[in-house]
Amino acid sequence: MLDEHVIRDFSNKIYSKSQFLEELDLYNQQGFNIYIGTDSKIIKSKIAIVSAICFHKPGAAGTSGRIFYIKEKISRKQYSSLRARMLLEAYRSIEIAMELENLFSNRLEVHLDVGDTIRSKTAAYEQELQSLVISQGYACVIKPFSWAGSAAADRIVKGIKKD
Repeated sequence: MLDEHVIRDFSNKIYSKSQFLEELDLYNQQGFNIYIGTDSKIIKSKIAIVSAICFHKPGAAGTSGRIFYIKEKISRKQYSSLRARMLLEAYRSIEIAMELENLFSNRLEVHLDVGDTIRSKTAAYEQELQSLVISQGYACVIKPFSWAGSAAADRIVKGIKKD
């Protein structure tokens, strides 16, 4: 995934894979954790999808973190149902986690943009998606605590304009 897509930080600066991996190593040495979350939105015949890779140092005061992201647009036809989109989001996060897990020794969590309340449209898929992430060996968090997906990736994907 990292080889095939442009990696940006929250200020929209572009990083090569090697530059990103240098940053990853630095944050690893400094005791940061990784939180990965993905969100999507429908734009006409496409789905805009953003995966956020967030570094945060637990217990540190102030703004001790950094956000990188990968964005893409894909055909909506393959992912016509909400369930299909939620699975796509989970798979994207897992794919990134798999690429980073052997390069990072601190905590790595996958944050799913799904809720477990009756008001949430995604609640019907919460167990399935959590089981998918956990079965791959990753810690999994859902709303309201899944800020990497429901806040960081969400903020970026909402900024993607229609073609």
